[in-house]
Amino acid sequence: MVFVQRYLAPSDYPATAAWQLVDWCRSIGADEFTIDWVESDTRTAGTTRNPLEKSVQQFARREQTRERMSGRTADDLRRTTKLWTLNDVTMKALRDALPGGVLSYDPTEPGWFEDPVFYREGNLMLGVLSHEAFGVLRVSAGEAARLSAAGFPSHDSLPRIS
Repeated sequence: MVFVQRYLAPSDYPATAAWQLVDWCRSIGADEFTIDWVESDTRTAGTTRNPLEKSVQQFARREQTRERMSGRTADDLRRTTKLWTLNDVTMKALRDALPGGVLSYDPTEPGWFEDPVFYREGNLMLGVLSHEAFGVLRVSAGEAARLSAAGFPSHDSLPRIS
């Protein structure tokens, strides 16, 4: 299948719409995800991620090499990645961890979640680069038309941040 790449702007996706987009991705095959967490205070290490990890631990998958949205070098954009099954339970845990939606970015103390990536059959389907304020959606041309018809905004190129 040939995929087209659509770009997403956080300004187009308040929390509810962002979660509806993830639900839409699930409906066409998104089956696993990863997410990064950053903790800036070692005295409280784990307090941010522990509730999410407890909620999703039973849905952990074997680590696999997957495409990511960021890396230390270009070679690091494909790397061994922690993965979880995408289902109703893990979606609730993600909603709790990202109350502003998957395209939001809230670097609060002592830690925060960022850069969620959703995969379909091992391939990046929806990826977010949180601190750069954009998302990428890879779908077929037919799926892109259905995305638009469903009212989900997307762009042909990276949206400008104003």
